[in-house]
Amino acid sequence: MKKEVKIKIVEVLKREGLFYPEIEDKIKVETPKEESYGDLATNVAFLLTKHLKQKPQDIALNLKTILEKEPIFSKVEVVNGFINLFLSENFYHQVVKKAVLEKDRFGESLDKNRGKINIEYVSANPTGPLHLGHGRGAVVGNILSNMYSYIGYKVEREFYINDAGNQIKKLGQSVYARFRQIEEPDYPFPEDGYHGEYIKDIAKEIYHYEREKILSMLSEEDAIDFCAEYAKNYLLDKIKEDLKLINVEFDIWTSEKHLYEHGKVEAALNFLNSKGLIYEKDGALWLKTSLYGDEKDRVIKKSDGSYTYFAADIAYHYDKYERGYDFIINVWGADHHGYFPRLKAAITAFGVSENWINVVFIQLVKLFKDGQEVKMSKRSGDFITLRELVEEVGKDAVVYFFASKDPDTHLNFDIDVALAKSNENPVYYVQYAHARISSVFREAKEKFGFDPESDFEADLSLLTQEEEKSIMKFLSTLPEDIEEATLKNQPHKITNLTYELASRLHKYYYQHKFLIENDENLLKARLYLLKAVRNALRTLFKLMGITPVERM
Repeated sequence: MKKEVKIKIVEVLKREGLFYPEIEDKIKVETPKEESYGDLATNVAFLLTKHLKQKPQDIALNLKTILEKEPIFSKVEVVNGFINLFLSENFYHQVVKKAVLEKDRFGESLDKNRGKINIEYVSANPTGPLHLGHGRGAVVGNILSNMYSYIGYKVEREFYINDAGNQIKKLGQSVYARFRQIEEPDYPFPEDGYHGEYIKDIAKEIYHYEREKILSMLSEEDAIDFCAEYAKNYLLDKIKEDLKLINVEFDIWTSEKHLYEHGKVEAALNFLNSKGLIYEKDGALWLKTSLYGDEKDRVIKKSDGSYTYFAADIAYHYDKYERGYDFIINVWGADHHGYFPRLKAAITAFGVSENWINVVFIQLVKLFKDGQEVKMSKRSGDFITLRELVEEVGKDAVVYFFASKDPDTHLNFDIDVALAKSNENPVYYVQYAHARISSVFREAKEKFGFDPESDFEADLSLLTQEEEKSIMKFLSTLPEDIEEATLKNQPHKITNLTYELASRLHKYYYQHKFLIENDENLLKARLYLLKAVRNALRTLFKLMGITPVERM
């Protein structure tokens, strides 16, 4: 809506000989705080004072007489130099028609040439099942990916596998110990090993399929390495299965181990060294991150010759840099807040803008049932898994609740609310809005022999009730609201928009009758509006990844 009105204003200025190229980017079209001030307001008169040598109020009054002749506006007012614009009924009717025609892609950009971006999320260590924090990160990353695709970006979704270092070795030691305990119950388990039934499951599988190989052909050290690799692949498969439960899949799976094996760590550091940014001190190699905003320089290669984790992270992002993304987004746990400045400094050293990398932080999730916090899980050993929660409340509730608040705020997930079949449960509330429309459509077909699912025309000028105007106004700003939320990396705004649209639909339902027996034209007009609402809900559901339920 705002874009279309701005285009119209520029068109009028050019036609009237009042256009100056330098003001175009400064023209603002915004929603007034007071509804009585119109649908939109613009500052264009203030921008023209310098060129026309007139007061903003006088310029605005002149423009008013020009703009009010445009069919897109029903009324134009001037207040203290600001031009308040009231959009015509026809404008809103065109929005409704657009929502009907575009179905579950209402407002979506079909041109994906806005840019190429990478969004990396989840990236859980393959040492155990996904916990709730991973699940929230998966939902946030997935919705963000959908949102950026919606507004015209080509999005590549990526999972970074941390499969090098001590954690994988510890995993191998844990699985090997459980493997040996099958025959030798007293075989020692590592003090800092991974607990939980899933470690025993992996050990039993290895015992069943690989027992002879491990016991007769491999040294203990090689056997531990074998168990580590086997367990990593086993757990990665489980991670992929768990993510599919919430409709999350990836285009790219990047291995940390692969970065070392294919010389990518060395290549990245050689590139930085060629720019004079690496020096030796105390037998170690340091990167001059302090030149790029970090509080101090950082070690990238220790005195014993081993690389730091930071070096691998630099190499991973250098690899992304070489892939030619316009920008990247990482979805990280909140415990990485302090790590971001040093990584940003290293990435800026590549020669890219500091805005090239964006990070969305995910805060912790606490689970409650019967008013009590739930913490323990037999399967994982010390936390509730994502799979357990999905099995308890269902995929849609998990996705909606995880997306319902700003990612960088703590989330309390109440299982009782998620299971409630009432308006107290926001998932039930928004899905019921969709199901309610589908129910009306089925009843209309049964009662009148008219199928609202078919293509039909309607006289939208009959939609004069306040609730109808409220819905049409909401639809007119929805695509821009989604774009604004996207560019601010605010996936929770999608749940807010969905709930708001559902609220307007429910209010409309209770205030007015849809299945009108003695007025076919009004019947069709209201069913047509319902069709637009349902398509907008489906668009929002699609962005979130939840199911548009037909019956409840």
